[in-house]
Amino acid sequence: FISVCQPFRRSVNTPTAGVCGMQATAAIEALLSRLAACVDDVVERARSGAELREGEAEGMCAALEELLAHRFKRRQFLLFSVHPWSLAEHAEALSSAAAVRIGVARQTGSTDSARLRAWLYLLLNRRELAAEVDALLTPELCSLMYTRGAALLGSAERDRLVRTLKPLAALRFRLGASAGLCLPEQPSGSLEDARLSAAACAADVPTADAALAAAAAAAVARAEAAAHADDLGDSAVARAALLSYETLAAEPASEPPSYSEAQAAALQR
Repeated sequence: FISVCQPFRRSVNTPTAGVCGMQATAAIEALLSRLAACVDDVVERARSGAELREGEAEGMCAALEELLAHRFKRRQFLLFSVHPWSLAEHAEALSSAAAVRIGVARQTGSTDSARLRAWLYLLLNRRELAAEVDALLTPELCSLMYTRGAALLGSAERDRLVRTLKPLAALRFRLGASAGLCLPEQPSGSLEDARLSAAACAADVPTADAALAAAAAAAVARAEAAAHADDLGDSAVARAALLSYETLAAEPASEPPSYSEAQAAALQR
């Protein structure tokens, strides 16, 4: 009886497996195609030259999040559930700038979904989404974070994803402004470099308008505070130093202070 039924079982299972494989391939193609269509739509909206806001980027971000969530291992080690945000957190190891972005997203969002979206906003604002996704999605990490049949397990699919995202590097996004996600990032450098950056930023606004000039210098101060956060090692001191910088920069008759001066003022407090 067993020898008779086994060929029949194989004949039934083989077509079923083939159908399942075709359905999985179709699902992956649908995810990638939807993302590509959303990117094309955003590129078309950007032809006016205006900065793109949350409304224009919503569909594209949702499509990318859906792709990142496809067959994601939400149950790790059979002990606890995780969100695709845990995949993004691995970007901390890519570079110091990437680590700063993860830290900002972690502090901004109150849920894992919000943190993931904040991370995407930061990368879009900095025009680095394609590059960071490319560096993050290694075969080793994807095999760890995804189950069999996931869209991002295939190298061809990962390459296609990166190619789809590359046009976004040429667009101007202003996402998450109310949450402070639009502040320019400035790599750590010399004190003189920071002063020159502040002067250049202030020169972009009318010199007669002291308030605007101070606001421009304060924007650079925020970027410098983020770049030096590791040196401070204390977020409370970092915030106090930032406030000191902005207070000193707002004095019309004074030169924009250095970050070190602001840090010293904060420590004295």
